[in-house]
Amino acid sequence: MKSNRIVHILTAFFVSALFTSCDEIEQPIVEYGVYRDDLYGPAPSFEPMSSPQQHVLLEDFTGHDCGNCPNGHLRAAELLETYEEDIAVVAIHAGSLAAPLPPEYPNDWTTPEGQYYLLTQVGQDIMPKGRINRRPGASTIFSPSAWAGQVADAIADVPAVNMQVKANYQSSNNHWNVHVFSEWLENSVGNYKLVVMLTESGIEAPQLFYGNDPEYIEEYHHEHMLRTTGTGATGLTVFTDPTDGTTALESYTFDWNSAWVPDSCEVIAFLTDGDNGRVMNVSKTKLVQ
Repeated sequence: MKSNRIVHILTAFFVSALFTSCDEIEQPIVEYGVYRDDLYGPAPSFEPMSSPQQHVLLEDFTGHDCGNCPNGHLRAAELLETYEEDIAVVAIHAGSLAAPLPPEYPNDWTTPEGQYYLLTQVGQDIMPKGRINRRPGASTIFSPSAWAGQVADAIADVPAVNMQVKANYQSSNNHWNVHVFSEWLENSVGNYKLVVMLTESGIEAPQLFYGNDPEYIEEYHHEHMLRTTGTGATGLTVFTDPTDGTTALESYTFDWNSAWVPDSCEVIAFLTDGDNGRVMNVSKTKLVQ
C-alpha cells in the first residue's frame, strides 16, 4: 500500500489547492425541526443543577488519509477515560486528507458543517489538530500533545451557564428528538447560539496510521464521527443578554438518516458566544439509553 502514497499525496495536494483557491466554505443551510409534541407529547422536565459544572468540547479534525491522525484519536480516548461525562469528543472529518480516494478510501465521511468548521472558521486545512471549547476563539487549534493541558485549563473555568440534554430515537416515524435545558449563572452580554450535533461511533472503514503494522488499516474503528448538526454549523440564537437565573428549554425533532446506527450515536449540545464562537458549556447524552 505504500507504493500508492505518492498518488494519495498528489491527489490530496490538488484537493487542497481546490479548497484554498476558494475564498471560504459558505455556512451550510440546515432546516431545523420544530419539536413534534403532536406525536411525542410534552417536552420532558429538567431539574436545575445544584452546582456549576463546566464541561469541555474537544473537536478533533481528522481524515482517513492522515497517517498521524490516529495519534489524536488515541489522545482523545485517553481524555475521555480521564474526564468521562465532563468531556464531549467529536471527530470532524474534513479537508483534503478526508477526501475519498478510491479504491483504498472509498467513503466520504465529510459533512458540510465539518468543512465549514475547518476551512472557514479555522481557516487552515491542517491536521491532526483540535479545538478545546474554541478557546480563546473559533480559529484557535492545538496539536494533540497540547490537548490534555488545554482541557485541564478549560474545565477549571467557572461556567456562566449550566446545560443538560435529553434525546431519543423514534423508529416509527424516523425521527430523533432533542431537548436542551440551559440555566444562566451570571449576567452576560451578547447573543448566544445553541448547536446540536449528532456523532456516531463504531464505524469500520479504512484509515492510514503511520508507525502501525500495517500502516493501512482496512477495518479501523472510527469513533465519535460527526454525522450532522441539527441546528446548523453555527447554531440558533436562543439567548440575548441573559441575566443570572435565566432559563430556557429548547426542543427539536429532526429527520433520521437510515445510514446511521441509533445505538451507536451520541447527541452533543453546546452554547457558543455569538461574537467569537467560544463554547460557553456543553452537555452530551446517548441517543438510545
